[in-house]
Amino acid sequence: MRYLALDIGTRRTGVAYLDTEVGIALPLDTVVHTSEKDLMAALGKIFEARRPDRIVIGLPLLPGGTEGSQAQHSRKIGLLIEGMGFPTEYCDERHTSPRPSQHKNALPTQKIDGDATAACSLLSQKIDH
Repeated sequence: MRYLALDIGTRRTGVAYLDTEVGIALPLDTVVHTSEKDLMAALGKIFEARRPDRIVIGLPLLPGGTEGSQAQHSRKIGLLIEGMGFPTEYCDERHTSPRPSQHKNALPTQKIDGDATAACSLLSQKIDH
């Protein structure tokens, strides 16, 4: 099974890919977009290249677990993706944002693509369940 995870934002969308035969989530280039149309065009190219069986979309719930405007935006993009013929599912993304490490050997956080890392975390949650 091939999964593609999306950490959808209004200007940047993190993307990660997982083939369960390999078992390792790979961060892909973050999509920088100025509109939903730009985002959907970029996603269409990624979907064509990766041919995912399922799309996992991060759902940015509020601290209390309810949905706000950003979660509604993610669901709207999810409906557009479903309209392209790809099954989607949503995953709570409240705990996927990377945090700076205090470890002395940690990579500097400015070199880490936080959007793609968050998308990888969504896939990690998926395979852990």
